[in-house]
Amino acid sequence: MSEEQKVLIGLEIHASLDTKSKLFCSCSTAPTDAPNSQTCVTCLGMPGAKPVLNRKAVEHGVKVGLALNCEISKDFFFSRKTYFYPDMATNYQITQYEVPLAKNGFVLLPSGKKIRIKRTHLEWDPASLVHPSGMGASNYVLIDYNRSDSPLIEIVTEPDISSPAEAREFLGAMENILNYLRVLKPNTTLKADCNISIFPHERVEIKNVSGFAAAEKALSYELARQKQDLSNGKKVEQHTRAFNAESGITVALRKKETEDDYGYIFDPDLVKVSLSDKEIFAIKAKMPELPEIRAQRYQQQFKLSAYEARVLCSELELAKLFEDIVYSGGNSIATSKLLTRELLAILNHDSLSFKDIKVTSNALLELIRLLDSAKVSDKNAKAAMINYISGDKSEPKSFLEKGGMLISETIDVDAVIVKVLAANEKAVTDYKGGNQKTFNFLAGLVMRETKGTVSPQKVQDLLKQRLG
Repeated sequence: MSEEQKVLIGLEIHASLDTKSKLFCSCSTAPTDAPNSQTCVTCLGMPGAKPVLNRKAVEHGVKVGLALNCEISKDFFFSRKTYFYPDMATNYQITQYEVPLAKNGFVLLPSGKKIRIKRTHLEWDPASLVHPSGMGASNYVLIDYNRSDSPLIEIVTEPDISSPAEAREFLGAMENILNYLRVLKPNTTLKADCNISIFPHERVEIKNVSGFAAAEKALSYELARQKQDLSNGKKVEQHTRAFNAESGITVALRKKETEDDYGYIFDPDLVKVSLSDKEIFAIKAKMPELPEIRAQRYQQQFKLSAYEARVLCSELELAKLFEDIVYSGGNSIATSKLLTRELLAILNHDSLSFKDIKVTSNALLELIRLLDSAKVSDKNAKAAMINYISGDKSEPKSFLEKGGMLISETIDVDAVIVKVLAANEKAVTDYKGGNQKTFNFLAGLVMRETKGTVSPQKVQDLLKQRLG
């Protein structure tokens, strides 16, 4: 791609932090079906209410900053950002602008590409707008302030992402890091404001896109739209758009605000926060093993390749499953192969994630032991995995036993070979004439005839004897 066609993408990611109380008050953040039941004078923006900073939210924020290789600000404070919308009762958002909690970091993608992190900061979440259904419902919306003042961390990248697919990869890597840190609120999705431009033209922002797939689709549509406008001689103007997940298109919302429009001022109700080296060190000491470090350990401890280790550590649940199997006696190489090649291939094929399936380490351990003892062929093991995830969900060993798919010592393999050779005289002649490829063809016919219930090595050995 020429410099004139270079795609520049930057993301502003919002993640809900897992705390028991809100960012500046003691109201609970626990899920509830009762609207406006977890509110107080602070999160409702009542005059005279005084916010008090949540210590756990700061600790989570520092962990995120350290995990993203950022510089932690030892002294920081909060600002007010003008916000005239009904989901913010105060008419301003408490956030960080002049001095963020952390800045100047980076994330390495599995490909090795470095994505720079400009800043990470804490802010409070707006309320939820509820669009009721029914006659006349389009004329109004309801507001649930239970979410108002819940702690968010915003992670802002530099425009280092060069494609919609890479944006999706980055979001996946980011969620994985937050899951490893155990700071992400359960059952929440990362939301992103996606900025995209084609150098040297103006950028366009797509607001509040939820999820990896939606971000990739929104950016793909917007990239195509901008290219079309430029090819038609139109100018790309800086503005804000919204993404419609159902139609897969972006629509114009408003002219893009500048930083001056937000009217940032220091929040007079919150004092400066100072973190000592001792406090930062104590937070760092409590951080769990992160994906890159775990991947290095897997290479050393389990003798895996760098690629396999990175893939296994690319999702916390996958890494946990691997360790559960291996520490229960499973062969590490066989386990890695089963998870990174078979399991992930099935998930990708069926557009599933670990949240969508239920697999147990014991069920997969039994399958790995069958593979190790040469009691099942790779083909039948794959069929058992597909059935376990996308079929009737029966455990692999049970599926293989019921289907008579385990390797048997009672089959007369030699008799099957004689039958196959007699039915394929031309292939036999071609092999004896020097065509080595026909050997695999004949071996495959024998395996198919026995439905994969004999050892592939035994078939090859006996076949070679018969062919001289």
